[in-house]
Amino acid sequence: MASVRRLDVPRDADSSGVIDRLGRLAKLELELGLAETREVAVAALIAGAIALVAAAALVAALVVLIAGAIAPLFDAPGEPLVIAGGGVVLLALAVLAWSAYRLTHLEWPRETLASLRETWRWLAGQTRSRLTLR
Repeated sequence: MASVRRLDVPRDADSSGVIDRLGRLAKLELELGLAETREVAVAALIAGAIALVAAAALVAALVVLIAGAIAPLFDAPGEPLVIAGGGVVLLALAVLAWSAYRLTHLEWPRETLASLRETWRWLAGQTRSRLTLR
């Protein structure tokens, strides 16, 4: 048995079409913005976590360097401590510099901004074409 369904057709299909398309565009803009923001946030969190680990390693390396510096007072060999501590200090400083560079050079969501500009151009074109049709 066939069932008949009534199609809901808007009375002013022309204007609701633009509004529907604008609504879809806004939804897509929001999704794109969230995706790009998520990328920036993940990059910042990774760089921050790596910097946190490097800072802890730097503190530990400084303790080892201090131990290497006072080792001769107790007639203990301090050279291995100085070499290990110095190596870790250099590595930790390099990682901290990389993290600082990465955090200061995060990119803004370019695609979202370009898409928003294009949406405004489209909306202006739609508005102008509606005005000339009437």
